[in-house]
Amino acid sequence: MRQQASALEPTLARICSYHLGFIDEHGDPRSAEGGKLTRAALMMAAADGVGLRPEDVRCQAAALELLHNSTLIHDDIIDADELRRGRPAAWKVFGASLAILAGDALQALGLQMVVADPGPGRAEISSVFAEAIGLVLAGQARELTVRMGSGTGIAEYDRIVEEKTSALLECALVTPALRAGKPEHVLAALRSAGRHLGLAFQIFNDVEDIWGDPTVTGKPIRSDILRRNPTFPVLAALSTESPASERLRRLWHADGTTAAYLQEMADLVEESGSRHTAEQLSRSHLDSALEYLGRAELSPAASTELTALFDRIVNRTP
Repeated sequence: MRQQASALEPTLARICSYHLGFIDEHGDPRSAEGGKLTRAALMMAAADGVGLRPEDVRCQAAALELLHNSTLIHDDIIDADELRRGRPAAWKVFGASLAILAGDALQALGLQMVVADPGPGRAEISSVFAEAIGLVLAGQARELTVRMGSGTGIAEYDRIVEEKTSALLECALVTPALRAGKPEHVLAALRSAGRHLGLAFQIFNDVEDIWGDPTVTGKPIRSDILRRNPTFPVLAALSTESPASERLRRLWHADGTTAAYLQEMADLVEESGSRHTAEQLSRSHLDSALEYLGRAELSPAASTELTALFDRIVNRTP
């Protein structure tokens, strides 16, 4: 990733290398990690499960991380988030216009890496990558439309998460199986595992946004409520009929932004029972992801590794 990013046009290379954690804002090298490389870890474990060597999918794993990071650069601009992994976001350092181009450059670079790789299943893998990034963009657009509208429902929320979050996780799990020439029922099981993993992760992430520890999540508490971004706990609360839900509905459509205002909305979500509902549903999706993982006919060692990795992704366990 470092080598590929550094080969971009010099200005874009600097912004991308900064975002990826390779350099600081002055261009000096950093030793700190730039991210958890979750999707690469999933792909490597899945590769082991279908009998491949790490080098068989190393290019694809790096490409997927570049695609994921392209979406993070753009997300920070869209959400006006000033911090990313405890540092100023790329757009705060270099400006929104150049950061947009840097995100586009990472996206193009990731796809180029996949298309240029000569290994087995290249056409199928390239198609999966292109479809995944298309779904991410569709989900982002859908989320923005929902934010500006009068409301949404759980089904629309699920669709956004499946596009924005699950698509790249499915890509991580399916790519090694495509390279290994596995049959369709294995591919289907891995796709379903990735879909449910994405839903489990996002719903739990939504819970953390309201009640989590900012030192763990890496973002200010209740930032989604502040932006009136309809997360699962809020949608679940708004869909019920209770005094707490009615009060929440009025506050949601007003423009209050103080800490006390946001705290009251969080308290109303919890009073409605929707925090518990969200936590239960996240666990249910994680169970479903593990059930489909068990149908993918992976090696026992890889299945064990992926089971632990799924849990770490959703619950942030060590």
